[in-house]
Amino acid sequence: MAAIASPAPEDCSLLVAITFHHVPKRVIYLLDVVRALADFPVRRIDIRVMINDVPDADIDALHDILAGTLSDNATVTFLRCTDLGHPFELAWAHKRLIPDEFLAPDSTHTHFVYLEDDMRFGFRNFRYFLEHRAFLATHGLIPSFLRVEYSAEEQEMRCTDVQNSMPFDKLRKIERGPHVFVAHTNPYCAVYVLDRELAREYVATASFSLATSAGIRNVGTRERSAMGLCWENVPRGFRSRYAIPIDPRRAIAAGECWVPHLPNNYATRASSASGKLPMRRLIRPAEAAG
Repeated sequence: MAAIASPAPEDCSLLVAITFHHVPKRVIYLLDVVRALADFPVRRIDIRVMINDVPDADIDALHDILAGTLSDNATVTFLRCTDLGHPFELAWAHKRLIPDEFLAPDSTHTHFVYLEDDMRFGFRNFRYFLEHRAFLATHGLIPSFLRVEYSAEEQEMRCTDVQNSMPFDKLRKIERGPHVFVAHTNPYCAVYVLDRELAREYVATASFSLATSAGIRNVGTRERSAMGLCWENVPRGFRSRYAIPIDPRRAIAAGECWVPHLPNNYATRASSASGKLPMRRLIRPAEAAG
């Protein structure tokens, strides 16, 4: 599967959707997420915050806080969502932006980004997507990301979603430069990025609908919203559509695919199996396998 080469970052225009269920103590995460986006050296970035049904005063206060962080090429808009069948469906409210705004005939946006409100997606992450998108498309894959957390107790970075070290020699690999790309064991990452080609594909899949996505993956409402094209048109021999880069010399995932999960709540929650695997142990080198 071929893909049109990605534009240079400075020629990109992003439409970003962020899900934010209003809780005052979580505003600090939203602020950090938006500040990271404001630093993108792109042509334009328009941020849509999908928020639950809260008073105008709360939205106005949030807008004042966030707008003060933005550069001249960025905007932020709050979209109040009032017709939710369940609070978790807030995570699905952004979907309409893809066909109605991003893919509209007069749209000038080149990329759509979906984030949960505590995922600090940086410019390095976006540049990595641009760099590898066309190459991975020839293999039917999409550049993806890993949620990472910091454990203050152990003073180490941990993988949020992969719970066990992955044996390097068991992973299907595609070489590119100093890295190899692999489709890892648990590709959930609370983030997805689409260019226009991927967006057109996505809206035509069962994964795009709240009702039909359950037939693709039996996971929670919010998790299905964030899976994007992960489980659609998976190439033969791979676990999913999503691939991450591994540095085989150090047996570690390349830093450009790390996206910090700001609360670090899995790393600190003793009762959870998530957030316990040190990033330095994500990959088990071939010589140590067995």
